[in-house]
Amino acid sequence: MPILKLPEPANWHRSRRVFMWPTLGVLAFTSFGLYWSVVATIRGHYLTPVALFGISVFPLIAMASLLLVSFGRTSLRAESDSEGTLLRPDRLFSTLMIVGFVSVIPSGIVFILYAPTGTLDIPMSRGYQIFSPIVMALAVVTVLVGLVSMLRRGGIGYLKLTPAGVDIANMVSTKSVDWNDVVDIKDKTDTKRRTRKAIVFCLQDGSEEIVDGADFYVPRGVALYWMARHYWRHPDDRSELTDGRALERLRDERFALD
Repeated sequence: MPILKLPEPANWHRSRRVFMWPTLGVLAFTSFGLYWSVVATIRGHYLTPVALFGISVFPLIAMASLLLVSFGRTSLRAESDSEGTLLRPDRLFSTLMIVGFVSVIPSGIVFILYAPTGTLDIPMSRGYQIFSPIVMALAVVTVLVGLVSMLRRGGIGYLKLTPAGVDIANMVSTKSVDWNDVVDIKDKTDTKRRTRKAIVFCLQDGSEEIVDGADFYVPRGVALYWMARHYWRHPDDRSELTDGRALERLRDERFALD
């Protein structure tokens, strides 16, 4: 292990405040769902807690997963082969997100079927009874598409560094960046997009490709940021990405800071 740790990118400190208001909002939303679930159960309306369970629990699971990552509760999942070095998000984070997605489906279906009839013991106007199932149907379809995509991709996303460039994959798409097209790698975006612990690849055409949340892949994410900069600035070292030496550097945090 190195004597000195790699420094955290200067603009990452702002990301520590990103979760405060969303966390409060999620807690309020979940509390509302749990309250009406209890009230409905006492009144004998047993479909209501079924409809509210996944809808209420998913945001809580998602926020808990993100907080675990932000507190450094991330394990490295990486491998290398002749093509390059592949990193996947932390296994616990991925599992929790999948559980959250799955929980939405049965609850969403119950909500879609029974909200329009007024069967659910939830205070809703007639307009909301008609409109909200449409929104819920879109959410359920999105979740199903996301789950199918995760099964096909073997997870919720990945980051792959190769001698030629970088592949950035999420649940639905993959973006590829050629090292030769990169003019800078920064720790913040020039757009209005809100990011946290970002690795921003600035390209020759003025566009950006962003790894949003480097700590999804590496504890704290700091070593991954400097890893990307190292192999961009030192093309002679890119062969290390295909034989395991890059992972050794990553574990030891041995990357150049220039």
